[in-house]
Amino acid sequence: TRTPLHFDSYDNLLVQLVGCKYVRLYDKSETENLYVIREGASYANQGNMSAVDCEKEDISCHPLVKKAHYTEVVLFPGDALYIPSQTWHYVRS
Repeated sequence: TRTPLHFDSYDNLLVQLVGCKYVRLYDKSETENLYVIREGASYANQGNMSAVDCEKEDISCHPLVKKAHYTEVVLFPGDALYIPSQTWHYVRS
């Protein structure tokens, strides 16, 4: 299971109970490098989804993503991760 790169307008606490999760986090200051989807799909209306595919970054389509700094985290059972509002995050189980 994977959740595309996006941000939420509220704080999150991600608690891992079973298995593991990979999480990639980008600060909101990286927004200009993350190719925000603003038109098309209904979920794009909020302006909180990125066109960048963290599994297969296409530098030819999204060259600015190379500039974006991120933090990688792997959560194991019993771990918790606080994700502040407007922090871009991608999650893979």
